[in-house]
Amino acid sequence: MSRTALSVTLIVLTAVGLAVGGFFMMFERKETEVTTPARGEALYNRFFALERTLAKLDVPVTSLTTLAPARLPLQPDDTLVLGADVSRIDTGTAARIVDWVREGGHLVLPVKSLDEVSHTPLFEALDVLDAKTAGKGCITLDAAADPAKPTGQAPSKQAPSKQVSSTQGENDFEWCGPRFHLHSALMKQADATIGNEKDGYFFVRTDLESGKLSVLSSLVPLEGEQLRQAAQQRFAWRLLAPHIDDGHVYLVYALDQPLFWTLLLTRGWPALLALSLLLAGWMAMRSERLGPLLPVPLLQRRALLEHVQAVGEFLFRRDNGRSLHELVCSALLARVRRRDPVCAMLHGDALYQRLAERYRLDCAQLARAFHPPANAMAFRESVVTLARLRKML
Repeated sequence: MSRTALSVTLIVLTAVGLAVGGFFMMFERKETEVTTPARGEALYNRFFALERTLAKLDVPVTSLTTLAPARLPLQPDDTLVLGADVSRIDTGTAARIVDWVREGGHLVLPVKSLDEVSHTPLFEALDVLDAKTAGKGCITLDAAADPAKPTGQAPSKQAPSKQVSSTQGENDFEWCGPRFHLHSALMKQADATIGNEKDGYFFVRTDLESGKLSVLSSLVPLEGEQLRQAAQQRFAWRLLAPHIDDGHVYLVYALDQPLFWTLLLTRGWPALLALSLLLAGWMAMRSERLGPLLPVPLLQRRALLEHVQAVGEFLFRRDNGRSLHELVCSALLARVRRRDPVCAMLHGDALYQRLAERYRLDCAQLARAFHPPANAMAFRESVVTLARLRKML
């Protein structure tokens, strides 16, 4: 190896060694957590994080999209969180849920809008909301305080926008939504509240006979990424605390739409009736074009023979068959004279006598056949005789 090549090799090895040494001296291994976009059930189930958290704590929990008794066998000491639109709950289902609460269940439901929910079957069956208006507002939940008590001053009713307190901690949670009032008899039995009588409440838990009823402004503290914060975790645990160790927790995050045909028959029957009337009217208007079906054409139809027969009937009706008889006689005589040259020189009775002797026919009958017929019977006899003679030629 030459001195130049050796120098280049040493320089390259030195540069590689310095690069590797610098990398290991400056490299520091760290573990970082990257939040990936939600996928699967987490995309549509807003209670997915709450369900997984309760399952890890060995709490029986189920997420549902229906209130059917077969899928939702409510028992006393169970907890039902209604995150779906309560206005879609029918009267029968609402009565069943209210009876279950009175027998010892725990119902958690939000009040998204007083104007919308006050006339729904479920709230009418519960009969807990007071007609007193309270507006909207915000309140701060302190992670270090008891969430059953207010930890921040709620803004006035005329200021529904968010107003963050200057003393709000890093883990505190600002909760905004519509405030509400319950009947005074229920408020006397309330064991946990957030809010006040003057401005309205964000959360009230009260007794309803043997069961518990929790009414909230919204379920935002229980949804998705909100449970990462300590204040929301503490609030969710206190919210579900009454029966969390005794029964099953059902999280209804949505309600399935009924089948299209079910909706069409139950709610769309007026449109179906109108469409049926329009169809009947259209058929009546177009009925003049309707009629009997055309007969099926006969198979193996002899159209040529029918045409020849029609021509013969026409000629017979025109002159009682005289022209037709003349044509038959002319054609037969031409055939006879081609077969027997002697007949070409004979006419009249001599011709008839010659034909009668040769073909053994009655001369008088043969003579009558060549004379013009007087009626239809004579025409028929003449044609029969001439046809017999033609077959003998």
